[in-house]
Amino acid sequence: MTVSYDKGIPRETRKTGFLQSFDRQKLDPSDTADFASKVLSFVRENRVAADALIAGNVQMLGFEALKERFGENWEGIKDKVHLLTEGVIKKHISASDVFLLMNDEKFVVLFGKATRAEADATATKIAREVNSKLSGAGAGMDAVSVRPVVFEVPRDDPAPLKTPVELEKTVEEAQRDAEKADEARVEAAKERMVMRFWPVANVRKRLVSCYHADLHVPPDLDLGQREDGTSGTGAVEAALDRMVLEHAGRALTEAAGRKLRALLIVPVHFETLAAKNFRSAYIDVCKLLPRIAEQRMMLMVRSLPDDVPQGRLHTIFTYLAPYFAGFIGDFSLSFRRADKLGGVGLVAVAVDGTEIGTPSLEAIKGIKEFSAGNKVGKMRRYFYGAQTFDAATAARRAHFDYVQGQGVAPSMPIHGKVFNI
Repeated sequence: MTVSYDKGIPRETRKTGFLQSFDRQKLDPSDTADFASKVLSFVRENRVAADALIAGNVQMLGFEALKERFGENWEGIKDKVHLLTEGVIKKHISASDVFLLMNDEKFVVLFGKATRAEADATATKIAREVNSKLSGAGAGMDAVSVRPVVFEVPRDDPAPLKTPVELEKTVEEAQRDAEKADEARVEAAKERMVMRFWPVANVRKRLVSCYHADLHVPPDLDLGQREDGTSGTGAVEAALDRMVLEHAGRALTEAAGRKLRALLIVPVHFETLAAKNFRSAYIDVCKLLPRIAEQRMMLMVRSLPDDVPQGRLHTIFTYLAPYFAGFIGDFSLSFRRADKLGGVGLVAVAVDGTEIGTPSLEAIKGIKEFSAGNKVGKMRRYFYGAQTFDAATAARRAHFDYVQGQGVAPSMPIHGKVFNI
């Protein structure tokens, strides 16, 4: 066998050393001595941990949605999923980082020298690549979730990291504390938020018989959200969703008392329904809705992934179907799969026009293609958030069935009145 050399180092040796360097980054929960040694080395060598605060440099990659998607088959595929994910993690992390499989549903990556933004970006890349690889198996692009975690590591006592049990406990407690802090922030600011009800125009009938519920959050109100408008934990969005649903339930009751019979569309973030803990809290509020909601309240699921599997929606909607008259799916302007989502309870597909303003030729083309590409049976098409008359007109000309926004009609403090336009 011929062995080639580079600067006196056998190529085979260099390759082995390279792989071993990655092995040193993987924490093995079954070997407590090796685990403690690697974590203590991580703490000593990396300035973030040495500064006593790991600020979002711990990232959790969760498979809860994937486990739910595959049900009983999860046990048969989880090892392959873990192996695939491990390979992708190794591809993206640096020599300063370590990771471990915390349990069947969760990987944790500790970034040593990355900033919070860098850790967020790398974790997102990892999740995106794993999702892409799994999408061929029908998993969809939300199969792996990403959550940053913030917790303190005392400079002189890194006990929270010494054993797998302590690390898991520390991460879980930090996550719960972060969610509680986000929820408390929303609770403290709720008096500054105002419910609005936007008339929704039925274009063909020139009639308003439906309203869109919206919680106005003042732009100067700090809810601890990041630059991309999300909270990171998902707790802010989930708390706002529950608040909207509570207000909407009361509005339905008041409208029924005045014998007003309009339908009501209530938005909810997809993440609120996808995450098990947030969904459970949301369903608790659903149980308090008036019975009339079963006939007059439509739930619009915001920001659905365009490739969301039919089975995933069916599973989620099964939990919620007893409380609502139907579901609306909110997708991007490039969505063209309405024909693939039959039988899950979707009565309409929607697109958000908030950012369109005065539509360009490209935007008008996108609006037309969304409408034409999702014309399926009795499923309706809904254009909401039309900020200008021009945007609303473009949606009408593209044959959307329903249009809503400032370009159609201003919001109202109450809902329920049916009128012609």
